[in-house]
Amino acid sequence: MKAASAQRPSSGVVPALDADALCRAVPGLDRLARLTTRTDGMIASGNLTLQHGFDLATEIKTAADNNAADGFVIIQGTDTLEEMAFLLDCLLDIELPVVVTGAMRPPAVAGADGPANILAAVSCAADRSTGLAGVVVVMNDDIHSAAFVTKAHTGNIAAFRSPDGGPLGRVVEGKVQLFSIPVQGPKISIPKQKNMPRTALVKATLGDDGHLLGLLENSDCQGLVIEAFGAGHLPEAYLDILDRLTRKMPVILSSRVGAGHIFRHTYGYPGAEIDLIRRGLIPSGRLDGPKARILLTLMIMSGAGRDEIKKAFAY
Repeated sequence: MKAASAQRPSSGVVPALDADALCRAVPGLDRLARLTTRTDGMIASGNLTLQHGFDLATEIKTAADNNAADGFVIIQGTDTLEEMAFLLDCLLDIELPVVVTGAMRPPAVAGADGPANILAAVSCAADRSTGLAGVVVVMNDDIHSAAFVTKAHTGNIAAFRSPDGGPLGRVVEGKVQLFSIPVQGPKISIPKQKNMPRTALVKATLGDDGHLLGLLENSDCQGLVIEAFGAGHLPEAYLDILDRLTRKMPVILSSRVGAGHIFRHTYGYPGAEIDLIRRGLIPSGRLDGPKARILLTLMIMSGAGRDEIKKAFAY
């Protein structure tokens, strides 16, 4: 469990509550499961890294292999919660439930949602059927697939949503009710090396001339994800630079829309998806930009070639 936040009257909310304190604040939690808690650090979620995810995945896999636990709950700040959940989903191929949760409101304010989210998350982790869904995010009693979920509001307690498919289920009166089981994406071995490849995420905007892409051309960047307009469309001003970048690194074509698949064979003008794929860009399928960057980074670290990367994004 990561540390959660508490209110300091003069300076705002900071990470302050350890796993024991969080669990003690949840009525009835001790009757639901026998818990072993640990706090890995008082870390604001914006400061978490992929290496934190690698270390956490290693701990979870080791515990699962040694039959040391029946399920796992990870609590962290919500700023990067969807990305950490997706990273773990890519790295873990176990049958035990792995549940990620957090809170949208600080514990000292009226209507704090943290205790209810922890209770629902532990309910899911204690139910073996949750493990069939891969890593899940549980917030506001909704159960989301790590591959689909996104944080869609800055402050609402129902901020986490799955635009493409909706929640996988709900926790109702303390019981897990699953509606569906998602197709599992690629599973990648936990990287051993410490050298992290530099990968970039660029969002297309109205009138952009591709200046940032030009900077990447002469950098040590090893991979690029572009969040394109609509179903996978980019300005013609990008095209010459993209031709050079695709010869240097894998370039993933994602969408800035937030829901839906990248098209492959509908629009044919210069800069549309048919043209971009012909130029060597790889469609991200249903993954948004942040998730596509995580998968691309993992594939590069695994030593995958272009064909393997294309296959990973085709699910």
